Amino acid sequence: MATLANPRYVPRHLTARELVIDFLSNRYPREMSAAEILGVGTALGFTEQSLRMALTRLVEGAVAANTGRGLYRLSPSGEAMRLEVRKWRNLDDLAKPWSGAWIGVFDAGVPRSDRAALRRHERAMRLRGFRELQAGLWIRPANLRDSVAALRDQLRALGLHPAALVAGLNDLDDDSRARATGLWDTAAMLATYRALADELLASQTRLERLPLDTAAAESMVLGRDVIRHINLDPVLPEELMPQRALKNLISTMSDYDQLARQIWRRFMRAHSPRE
Repeated sequence: MATLANPRYVPRHLTARELVIDFLSNRYPREMSAAEILGVGTALGFTEQSLRMALTRLVEGAVAANTGRGLYRLSPSGEAMRLEVRKWRNLDDLAKPWSGAWIGVFDAGVPRSDRAALRRHERAMRLRGFRELQAGLWIRPANLRDSVAALRDQLRALGLHPAALVAGLNDLDDDSRARATGLWDTAAMLATYRALADELLASQTRLERLPLDTAAAESMVLGRDVIRHINLDPVLPEELMPQRALKNLISTMSDYDQLARQIWRRFMRAHSPRE
């Protein structure tokens, strides 16, 4: 399994499934051979068995498609998540000045028996910055440029249950508004963004000195973790959360990404099977 050379940073666990999705996402819309996935994945420390199992389960889950002759690519549902992951570069463009209004998702009618569907449903809301104000009601500031209708379509594509209702909220009472503004742990997010930016700078100074395989693993694990944090940012208005730390993190990640791509091009050439 891929790990970082820097012992001070404890990365989020990277699974074979996530690794294969990353490979297919970077290759989309072209296909990628199983041999290439196995060759590169094993060089990062994953076993062939775990990679083959990941491919099988991604196809079974309709995230990837086996197009024949050992070739794979993302399916339409996988492409929706690929686009979601790539939004980090343009996060600044998603927001508009906040009028003080809110958007709510009412999900009291969503069945709780299908745990997998419920996880997708709640993940979709969190990916768009919603938090649960009370049982059956999730809420976020109405400061996104997209209309309620467009946001509803995005949530559905990300897995929101069809029984959930998405609607604008313009007249919260004082108590509900006070509770709503405290749903996001902004102090923790800001501290995390500053720490991640520092980690990116530290990693960037040492990547070129590391062996190629180690540098590729470190840049993937750290870069993926940083992008995950950026994409999970709720895009709050400035009134609720200062944006300077996030903007600095995005800028630092953009510079890091350029170096990481150079390293990965060399790594893929070194470990891809020869025709």
